[in-house]
Amino acid sequence: MVFVLDQHRENIRWTKTGGVGVGLQEMGNKGAVGLRLGYAVSDSDDTVELTFVAAHLAPMEEALQRRNDDWKNIVRRLVFVPVTMKGTSKTTNSQPAFEEIEPLLFKGSASNDQKPYGLYTPTSHLIVAGDLNYRTSNTKPFPGADTFLFPKLNTGSQDNGNFYSLLHRDQLSRERKADRTCHGLAESPIHFPPTYKWSKKAQIMAEKEDKMTTWDWAKHRWPSWCDRILYLGLPGWMKVEMPQLAIEVDKYGALPLMPTSDHQPVFLTMKIPLKGIPAPEEVGGGDDVRVHPPFDIDPQWRERRQSARRKEIAVGILAYLVLTWEGRSIVLALIIGTLLGWSVVQGLLL
Repeated sequence: MVFVLDQHRENIRWTKTGGVGVGLQEMGNKGAVGLRLGYAVSDSDDTVELTFVAAHLAPMEEALQRRNDDWKNIVRRLVFVPVTMKGTSKTTNSQPAFEEIEPLLFKGSASNDQKPYGLYTPTSHLIVAGDLNYRTSNTKPFPGADTFLFPKLNTGSQDNGNFYSLLHRDQLSRERKADRTCHGLAESPIHFPPTYKWSKKAQIMAEKEDKMTTWDWAKHRWPSWCDRILYLGLPGWMKVEMPQLAIEVDKYGALPLMPTSDHQPVFLTMKIPLKGIPAPEEVGGGDDVRVHPPFDIDPQWRERRQSARRKEIAVGILAYLVLTWEGRSIVLALIIGTLLGWSVVQGLLL
């Protein structure tokens, strides 16, 4: 979800959305969703494009290649399409009416550019966040020997734990440098402990204590920075034309552990210039990832997403009928109704 302060709501001129599943049968238990919006700069004809993507990649230490493949499929099949009005009726103040499913941020028409763009687009800023699931080892920890190496909170030391040695083994940092995932994206330096996987005991203590007094990790997973926020810096052609502009990161950190999750949430505060990124053809695009994405858009992206969506609906209905009391009640009622109906039919035939 993307929230905008009320005083800036009128500045949202258009929105585009996209979604892709990379889980089982390309369903959405893993995948990404995104929102792209146009922010009109006050007292100016300029529009700043912002793209926000939330992603969830494959789990497990040994699934490094699967995570890289998930990222590739997100780049290929996360395509943004314009959000348009669903209703045409008018309200009492002569403003167009919107259906309840319309985004609350929607205020204007869709962008004039109807061409579908993927994750990377020449004129947009990009922020990617989520449970990217990259770990600090390619294998599970060996009980005893490996768990002895898990970071420990040292309240008497400014080092605040020995997690930096573990950070050097971070898969995401290594794969980004090798240009195998999250192409072109930058990340602010990490100065917070691993965000995963906290033990049940840690989750219980999080509800009772205001501040952690110990780090209690689950013993069957290497403590890792699974939850990350990355961003795309200003393109080269914009730096040449406007060298005084820059993206400024204020703080990148972790929020307190929630008792309902074994992940610790992360946050990023940053300042983005209120200046639209000019089209690259005006000043030359170079080899920027916005202009030359690492993978081409899948021409069958729409059909594949529609097929996966039908599977998601079928699985959802089945799960509802099997895993919930309400669903089981419906199944039981259908069985009883069928048996009673059969008995009535048999009685009429005898």
